[in-house]
Amino acid sequence: MPPLNEAIPAIVRALGGRPAAPPERDSRFEAAIAFAASGGLASGRGDRIAAALDGAGLLEPDALADAPLEEVVDALRDARIEANPKAVRLLQRIAAWYRAHRDDLEAEIPAGSGPEAARRDELAAVNGVGRSTADAVALHVFGAATYPVDRASYRILVRHGWIDPTVDYDEASHLLTSAAESDPAILARISDGFADLGRRFCKPSGPRCEPCPLRIVLPDGGPVDVG
Repeated sequence: MPPLNEAIPAIVRALGGRPAAPPERDSRFEAAIAFAASGGLASGRGDRIAAALDGAGLLEPDALADAPLEEVVDALRDARIEANPKAVRLLQRIAAWYRAHRDDLEAEIPAGSGPEAARRDELAAVNGVGRSTADAVALHVFGAATYPVDRASYRILVRHGWIDPTVDYDEASHLLTSAAESDPAILARISDGFADLGRRFCKPSGPRCEPCPLRIVLPDGGPVDVG
């Protein structure tokens, strides 16, 4: 089994495809809401929530941040999306954060720069936003060189022997960012790919290694037991 930094080229080839490019400036708020609504994952649910808010005229920072809670909940229910008040309040807090920093968030900044990482820290400080969601928004929306360690990524890293089960979030995120040489495009491709493999093959109940594209970088003795 190669170390993670040596395995990165093989991982990227095995995953195939290319991640979506970060959205244009006028689409960043929509993308941020979609990722936040789905817990930091690119998902149909997040996209449906953003579309429902757009249809109700609420997909603008001012409109969403200032709307009565019931109006947002009703807009989602009209689109046949159940959203509890706690989740809706979180989206409204994110809208307020975006409004407060809109000029900076929609400025043209070179990918992987320090200000983009600062955006991650600012978003992570919003009540109810987890570190993984903040990293996902920073990476996929703003092109920051960071990695959102979701549960699928953690399982894959442990089962391939690249991290110990006791490794914390920051260590795992730093390991992947360093192994990918802080390249946002590679980090986004791995993030998308690991999320997909976690759903299809590397499941919590146990791995299905034979059909998994990453079997080529498994340890000689097979997957490590997550425990």
